[in-house]
Amino acid sequence: MLKVDIQVKNDICVVKPETHRLDASTALDFKTALLRLIEEGNLRLLLNLENIDFVDSSGLGAIISALRQVGVKGDIKLCEVNEQVEELLKLTRLDRVLAIFPCEKDALAEY
Repeated sequence: MLKVDIQVKNDICVVKPETHRLDASTALDFKTALLRLIEEGNLRLLLNLENIDFVDSSGLGAIISALRQVGVKGDIKLCEVNEQVEELLKLTRLDRVLAIFPCEKDALAEY
């Protein structure tokens, strides 16, 4: 079971997975946690990926599912994204849909 640190800061739900990989072994738990938060009414999510070293298509799918779920009523932003993960986001053009910030403080200031 994937542990996810969840904190609410200024009405923004900051989600920080406590793993180094968002892959087939963790993506389902991550997706379930995100969708549960959205169902509970948290429509502004900040995904802090500070601990994440690797993301595969399953991990991207979890993020995309959450993005679809919040729809136009909410927003998902990313912060603390490492170089390898950021390259994957650029390659898949998700960097055009998801705002990426260098640190949590900057991302929270943009909400």
